[in-house]
Amino acid sequence: MSTLSTANIESKAANTPPVIKDVNGQEVGQFARAWVSFDGDPVTIGNSFGVSSITDTSTGQYTVNFTTAFSTRNYAVVHGAIYAAGNGFFHSYYDLTTSSVTLLFIHTGGSYIDTSHVSAAFFGS
Repeated sequence: MSTLSTANIESKAANTPPVIKDVNGQEVGQFARAWVSFDGDPVTIGNSFGVSSITDTSTGQYTVNFTTAFSTRNYAVVHGAIYAAGNGFFHSYYDLTTSSVTLLFIHTGGSYIDTSHVSAAFFGS
């Protein structure tokens, strides 16, 4: 087994994350295009990559704005948050565009609720 030690990995195409291939040249993975960790009330970004800002749209609704737009709306959104009180909550997203997506957090009672420590990752090109 070999270990690759390098300071940089560069994609061959602009604004496209590099892919990971196996010994047969088959794609087996890809780096996240963007990710963010933030507190929801008030919105405070703790750390991020590829995210320019977050807009607190309404209670329990946060629009994540990307530094560089995706080429299509066919990217993957993975997100969740810490919620310590009550019965729990559901999380979803909507308004998926190439330059932003709105994350939603809904209490099991049916109302939107602000959350703490939201984490989200976005995959695609």
